[in-house]
Amino acid sequence: MIKPAIKKNLFEEVSEQIIKLIKSGEWNPGDKIPGEMVLSESFRVSRNSIRESLKALELTGILSSKAGRGTFVSERAVRNIRNRELASLIEDESSLVELMETRLMIEPELAYLAAKRATPEDIEKLENSIRVSKQALTDHEYTIEMGMEFHTLIREASQNRILGNFMKSISEHLMAQRATAMLKYLDNYVINVEWNEHMQMLEYIKDGEGELIKKYMYDHISKSLQLIVNGEKKSKKA
Repeated sequence: MIKPAIKKNLFEEVSEQIIKLIKSGEWNPGDKIPGEMVLSESFRVSRNSIRESLKALELTGILSSKAGRGTFVSERAVRNIRNRELASLIEDESSLVELMETRLMIEPELAYLAAKRATPEDIEKLENSIRVSKQALTDHEYTIEMGMEFHTLIREASQNRILGNFMKSISEHLMAQRATAMLKYLDNYVINVEWNEHMQMLEYIKDGEGELIKKYMYDHISKSLQLIVNGEKKSKKA
């Protein structure tokens, strides 16, 4: 049952209630959900809050918007909700920061190796990932999984099994971290910037520019870290 949203961050409250509806089985994968106007009246919040919530849940792969047809519960909604709940393992600021610091120590080096070792097949996979994500942005169907896939492909192109397997072992935690950032700091998260930076990384790999992509990857992850730190500081002041 939908209840009026009462939290200060209304779109987060709406998002949590929608997740509960899916977990309880009231809304199932493939189901079409009510329109913005109906949801606005049910939750007793503005349509803007509903719109922000739906956008956040689409980015995290829980909902799926289909042009001209409406918004549906994603076929992978339950799995993505479970991934998001892993965020409870890293829900405090220090743990999130430590996870991002781990990425800063490892991923720039993997990117460097990818620029030196990527095969034509690796390049083709990265290019396809860029094409798919660009189309998804155009269709308003981009999800955090698409962004993570690009990083996974760089990891594979590095051909370093030890570091690659370590990153794979914490991939669920990374997905949870990204989902947390999406839902909590949506206003500051510009997904198009991420795609443009991925595009630049691809060019560096194709050109074999190891040092350039190493620094670029470091800056890329640092932005996400700063987003989390700044968001936590704002939350504490509120």
